[in-house]
Amino acid sequence: MTKSANLAPPGAGLPALERWISSAFLQTLRALLSKDALSRWLRRETEAALALAASLPDSLACEPVLLARVTGLEDSSRCWSANMVLQHLVIVDTGIRQLAEALSGNTAFGREVRIAEVKPVPGAGAEQQGLLRAAVDDYVRLIDTLGDLRTPLRHAHPWFGELDLRGWHALSAMHTLAHRRQLQRIVALQMKRLATSTV
Repeated sequence: MTKSANLAPPGAGLPALERWISSAFLQTLRALLSKDALSRWLRRETEAALALAASLPDSLACEPVLLARVTGLEDSSRCWSANMVLQHLVIVDTGIRQLAEALSGNTAFGREVRIAEVKPVPGAGAEQQGLLRAAVDDYVRLIDTLGDLRTPLRHAHPWFGELDLRGWHALSAMHTLAHRRQLQRIVALQMKRLATSTV
């Protein structure tokens, strides 16, 4: 297992400029893409993430590896396994679904969102593939029943401030994109190691 010494603590956030650019990108997505376009994008990114994780042997999919930091992801997320990435997506997508139920019902979401509380555990296994697909299916089914998601109530994200449900829906797709890119790097590194070990 790759050691993860000297990483910033969970919740430390992004560099200031990167955070500003990410926030601007999120607001652009919220303004320009329809609810259905965001849902389709979320599904595409999820399926791509699942395919990447499934391309690894089980023994490698559960092995954390240390990467250079991926744009849009904080330093503490640099030493995850493929299965840990999927588990993190399950946690976040499930949380956004709960938030969606509250905001769409004009009810305040009663919990502060904390980055440190949505981190995965090293023991995440292959079961995360099925859990992620189920979580996204459940979330998108709910979103499909709602209107344009421009809710009067908002809820704060620790990096991006107050977001209505449309903003959170855009965030779900953008967030999965960032972790799909992380998975691409994890798989590339693990496959390179596998090829080297079999020479």
